[in-house]
Amino acid sequence: MTKPSEEVETMDDATPEESKPKGIKPAKLTAIIIAVIVIVLAGIGGGYAYYTHQELTAYHAAVAQAEAADKALSKAVDEAMATEYKADQLKEPKLLDKLDGAVRKAKALKGIPEEQPGEWLVWQLASAKQANATDADEANAQARALDAALKAVKDSKLAKELDTAKAQLRQGIDSASRTLKDTEGKVADNATRDSLTKAINEANKTIGKKDVSDPKAYTDAKAKLDAAVKQVNDSKAAKEKADAEAAAKAQAEAEAQAQAAAQAQAQAAAAAAQSQRSYSKSSTRGYSSSKSYTAPKKSYNRGYSAPQRSYTAPKQSAPAPSNNGGGSSNGSSLADLIGAASSGNTNELSTGNYAPIVH
Repeated sequence: MTKPSEEVETMDDATPEESKPKGIKPAKLTAIIIAVIVIVLAGIGGGYAYYTHQELTAYHAAVAQAEAADKALSKAVDEAMATEYKADQLKEPKLLDKLDGAVRKAKALKGIPEEQPGEWLVWQLASAKQANATDADEANAQARALDAALKAVKDSKLAKELDTAKAQLRQGIDSASRTLKDTEGKVADNATRDSLTKAINEANKTIGKKDVSDPKAYTDAKAKLDAAVKQVNDSKAAKEKADAEAAAKAQAEAEAQAQAAAQAQAQAAAAAAQSQRSYSKSSTRGYSSSKSYTAPKKSYNRGYSAPQRSYTAPKQSAPAPSNNGGGSSNGSSLADLIGAASSGNTNELSTGNYAPIVH
């Protein structure tokens, strides 16, 4: 076997002079071509490696962005589902439908792809990078839509609460004003009505404000108003109780006086009745003696009639003086004596003005 150098030399010797290349010798040309190929391949390899590194870095950045977006979206979904909202709690109940739709779309997102690209496969890195970037964009957009829907629901709920609290405060003002009017002169302490007047004025100022964003401003004013109304009502009840006790006391005293007067009157009537009974007994006894006098009168007439028939008139010793033609004389006749005896007049019988009976 010949050496390469010898083969070259043999060829050179056999080749005619006019066919030999001029300038660069074949051996040198081959070396140059090989060097160029190596340089090209080295450049291509270096560029590929650099481009692969860049794609790998971008892929990891896209994955991080997608993870952050998905985490924010998941948090938004949890917040939207943490509180249960009802249609009657909202000023615009239809907003609940929009919120439910946003939640469904958020849950439907695919998220980060599970398959991992090869680190030296540029086309896989580029595709995975784009998938994660798309996921991040969709998650961010859906999170913004979900936040907007949730905010709209919260704002509608707040608006309803503001309207309700304001309406309740207005009703409280009307009721408190009636209480203030109806309790004039009917409370134990009028200072409570002064406090109620102040609370009503403050509540009216709160109603007139246009920048109220918290229902608590209305509810606090309503609470102060209710407390003032309660003080007035308590004072009214205290006065009514005191008046009732005073009336009951006055009635009891009047009844006691009436009862005492009735007892005194009854005692007086009893005393009068007792006195009347005593008088009746005394009068009855005196009247009975009068009745007992009647019987002797009748028996006296019957017992005296016999002597009357046997009586003989005495002779007059002297003529009776004339009394203007009257029918009486100084001496009493027997008829007069009998009349005197019947009437109980015994004076004529004792005077001796009658003539003795002579047999």
